[in-house]
Amino acid sequence: MKRSLITIACMLLGVAAFAQFNDTSYSGLLERHNGGMRLDGTDLTPDEMAIILADVNGVDRTLDWESYKRKRALGEGLIIGGSSAAAAGAVVFVGTTVVWVLVAALGGGIAAVASGGDDDSTQSAVDDISKQFAPWFWGSGILTGAGAVTAISGIPILVVNNKKLNGIVNEWNQAQGNVVASDISLNFGAAPSGIGLTLNF
Repeated sequence: MKRSLITIACMLLGVAAFAQFNDTSYSGLLERHNGGMRLDGTDLTPDEMAIILADVNGVDRTLDWESYKRKRALGEGLIIGGSSAAAAGAVVFVGTTVVWVLVAALGGGIAAVASGGDDDSTQSAVDDISKQFAPWFWGSGILTGAGAVTAISGIPILVVNNKKLNGIVNEWNQAQGNVVASDISLNFGAAPSGIGLTLNF
């Protein structure tokens, strides 16, 4: 009899613990935080996030969230990779310029001494040295330009997908009756009075 009571008590405690662990009702202020979410300042586990995303105002937004996160990561990658390439190209360009100036001055000086001050020989020597450095200038310039274009192309991808992720969080908060602060944004583009910066709030 004791054994049966202990078994029943353990089963009831297990059911109660399972019910508490699987509570799918969440309330509070939801925020994005470090690639995840926080609810009232507490980081959510991936399982808790999945439960919340499965019912955002009656709609399953899990696939949207994952898609926007991947695109946001793509934007970050383009910005970081492009900036790194542009910085490397700029460093190579500056380094090549310094070396070119030193070598051209030294080569021009040696040519001037060897030719007895003949300006044509000196200029010819400097031109030959410059031709040797031309690929370095072109290569570093192309790398800098391509890196800058890549970084700039990542900015709108990052901004748009950040806004979409924030939209999902705001949608959930509004469905819960939470007050959501309006997004403040600074945009460049067409405005009612022409082209310029607009502050939206």
